[in-house]
Amino acid sequence: MEDKFITIDTLNMLLDKGFEYLVYPTQSLAQKWLRETKNLHVEISYMYGNFWIYDILRIPNHDMVGLSDRPLTHYSTYEEALEAGIQEALKLVEE
Repeated sequence: MEDKFITIDTLNMLLDKGFEYLVYPTQSLAQKWLRETKNLHVEISYMYGNFWIYDILRIPNHDMVGLSDRPLTHYSTYEEALEAGIQEALKLVEE
């Protein structure tokens, strides 16, 4: 399995929120950083109908956050859903 690199927009958002890696981070590294430092887990689910969605959960309470004001978007790949979920989670991180 090959890890996918994040987009430059996501990298800029990560850096603005305190992400401190000198190399371009991958999606899984960004996802891990959100989970371990910001207590936000980006969960990707495959749905009947051949599409992917994301949810954002607060650790350890397992409360879904940041979902009430966004439309449910169907993504064609796991990686697209993960990228969108990472960006949404970063918007929830307080400066």
